[in-house]
Amino acid sequence: MTSLTKTDINKINIPFNWPVVGTLLFLTGIAGIPAIFLVALVVLGPSAIDGVSSMINTLHFETPAAILVHGVSGILFFLTMPFQFSPRLRTNNLNRHKIAGRIALISGYIMAISGVWMHNVLSPDSQGTRYVVLILMSMAICLTFSIALWHIIKRNVQVHQKWMARAVAITLAAVTPLFIDILIVILFSHFDRLYTILNQLQYDYGRLIAIMINLLIVEIILTKKLSESTRLNRRENRVAL
Repeated sequence: MTSLTKTDINKINIPFNWPVVGTLLFLTGIAGIPAIFLVALVVLGPSAIDGVSSMINTLHFETPAAILVHGVSGILFFLTMPFQFSPRLRTNNLNRHKIAGRIALISGYIMAISGVWMHNVLSPDSQGTRYVVLILMSMAICLTFSIALWHIIKRNVQVHQKWMARAVAITLAAVTPLFIDILIVILFSHFDRLYTILNQLQYDYGRLIAIMINLLIVEIILTKKLSESTRLNRRENRVAL
């Protein structure tokens, strides 16, 4: 039997960070898994599977480019981004982490831009508040990913990680409205007028509200980690003295 070196032991002790990775897999999978089936059906054509293909909007088959680009980028994002937040995977195989990071970053850009393109294809007459918020969200995704990229180029790893977390939080604002919708139904569905008002606000500003909620959660987590790190450093300094 071969004995484990100190380096091997240290690698084993590095946490996988399943709570964060698992949560991201779940949230990105809400859009990513259906995208796999949607892309497959669009590629196969409208008459591929009886009773299933007919359930999809015919525009998906008539103008498939935007749907395919957005769907494939979303799938790649789902398959790569969550695992970027695992310290063990990052430490054990840095090259794989870098390659997956590039794929996740590029797919994030494409997904953000093609989201606007897909809206124009599927809802060309809908150019109101919801559309403006979508554009702002896409710009915010591209901006935060760009800031994260800039910091990793400059080797500012910790700052890079923070901006990646913010970028992913904004990207997931496409999913968060689903949970807000459920809460509105549960809490306010018995109040007809209020329910109607909230639904309209959610329809117009849901993504913007989701961005604020997601960023608030991320900032709370980052602040908590900073506080714990500071407390640990103080404790180590006391022991050293």
